[in-house]
Amino acid sequence: MEQIQFLALGGAREIGANAYFYKMGGYGLLVDAGLHPEKIGWDAFPKAQLLDPYSVNSFIITHAHTDHLGGVPFLLQSQPQARVIATPETTEIARIMLSNSSSLLPRQHPQEVIDKLTFYSLEKIDEILRNIEPRKINNSFILNDAAPQDQQIKVTFYKSGHILGAVGLLIEHNGKRLFHTGDTSLHTQYLIGGADLPDKQVDVVVSESTNGKVDAYLSHSREKELVRLEATLTRILEGGGSVLIPVFALGKMQEALAMLWDGMRAKRIPTVDIYTGGMGRRIADIYDKFAYSDSRLNHQEVLKDIPQFEVPRREELFSGKYFKTPSIVLASSGMMQTGTSSYFLAQRWLRQKNFAICFIGYTDPRTPGYVVSHAEKGQRIKFGSMKREVPVRCEIERFRFSAHARREELLEIINRLRPKHVVLTHGDIDAMNAFGELIMESFPGTKVSAPENGKWYNLLTEN
Repeated sequence: MEQIQFLALGGAREIGANAYFYKMGGYGLLVDAGLHPEKIGWDAFPKAQLLDPYSVNSFIITHAHTDHLGGVPFLLQSQPQARVIATPETTEIARIMLSNSSSLLPRQHPQEVIDKLTFYSLEKIDEILRNIEPRKINNSFILNDAAPQDQQIKVTFYKSGHILGAVGLLIEHNGKRLFHTGDTSLHTQYLIGGADLPDKQVDVVVSESTNGKVDAYLSHSREKELVRLEATLTRILEGGGSVLIPVFALGKMQEALAMLWDGMRAKRIPTVDIYTGGMGRRIADIYDKFAYSDSRLNHQEVLKDIPQFEVPRREELFSGKYFKTPSIVLASSGMMQTGTSSYFLAQRWLRQKNFAICFIGYTDPRTPGYVVSHAEKGQRIKFGSMKREVPVRCEIERFRFSAHARREELLEIINRLRPKHVVLTHGDIDAMNAFGELIMESFPGTKVSAPENGKWYNLLTEN
């Protein structure tokens, strides 16, 4: 039996630097190349050195989050011959995201690393983007047109939910079918629809497992979380305070803006000034441009028509009107990374008795956002590069509007596709172990693997 071989260059038993290489009959397909947000130096990049020279024939980008996209220029340095394929939506967003990576990398990594990142100039990024081959959601295409028909590799893009333009991949080769979920969500969000799946059984599923661990906090429905969030917002705003919501510039900011405006129009929350800024606004323009994308729900929702004010630059952050007039501030980053608007604002926000900070997504335990999101009133805390502790006087609430599939949804994907082999990626060890055990209990005889970075695996099994 001809094998499909699999090599993780990053993103195995972790979340970050996601890059997965498939070898089928001598043809090399790379899926994603991300950066790890919490690592420094070469550890933050996919392990491109594990690939033979010129071994990547095609390179598919599932979506534009940095942990899947940010390493694309780095990978192309050693694989310049690879044709790059993505949805039009992902390509548009990538222009903003890769430009941001280009500007941030010198601040995040040693100079000896930066000196070798020759493909991160704005000119080179522009060239990479111009050469991306667009493929739409729900479309199929052949990777190796010149091969005999029985050796061709067919790929179909399926909407994966998550963010605008994100896809899962059905790969068909030599009579076998493999589904790579990418980052996925079966449930709908406010702007983005839920994932679609192939309607036939597959042999292998390579699945993300972000929310694979049992956790009641993760199982809250979006509807209940929205009711809880709107109640908190109403209480704080009517009490004369303002609310800080840390958001990621891609995905969370656009979803939060649309949800808040919907709540104000329906009079479920008070109508107050909303502040947004920078990269999130530019990405919102792309969400508007692709209002009729297969990714989108609420095609009539135009984000630029929502009244909003610009989050001030850093030197003016502390003189913003939101400290005097009840307002909602959507500030990046979602995890309050040191140096971001949400990081600086939190230091002042925490001191305000009638204010609140509302977290609406996951915070990594290694980030300032985790420290703040788990703080309690009356404590004094220090986070990031702060020299002094600050008192916690405001309210702090955590909500989950996850753009990743809940554990039950991940299991539903396996139930619908009934693979012989499930390969777990994009999750920590606890999540993978918990979800892997659930799969084996629910579907006896199904093989479950959790690959390590840098090790080759054969994906087809006779079990």
